[in-house]
Amino acid sequence: MKMKSRLPELMQSRGIDQKTLAAETGLSPTTVGKLYRSHFDRIDNHTVTTLCKYFGLKKLDDLIQIVWEKDDIEGKQV
Repeated sequence: MKMKSRLPELMQSRGIDQKTLAAETGLSPTTVGKLYRSHFDRIDNHTVTTLCKYFGLKKLDDLIQIVWEKDDIEGKQV
């Protein structure tokens, strides 16, 4: 299982780039870049709430999508 950010889609719908998003939200460009490329292991509450407020999202899965991989057993805890 991996988590995929929907940030590229959200940004494209607003017509903004990573630099603009960082400037308008106060998030660091590094944080925005990692989320944009889905290169993250965890995401903190401040980042989630900031992005959800900025894009008007009501659910976490509007920002982060869980992608099950072939070898995963859905619902199995590790």
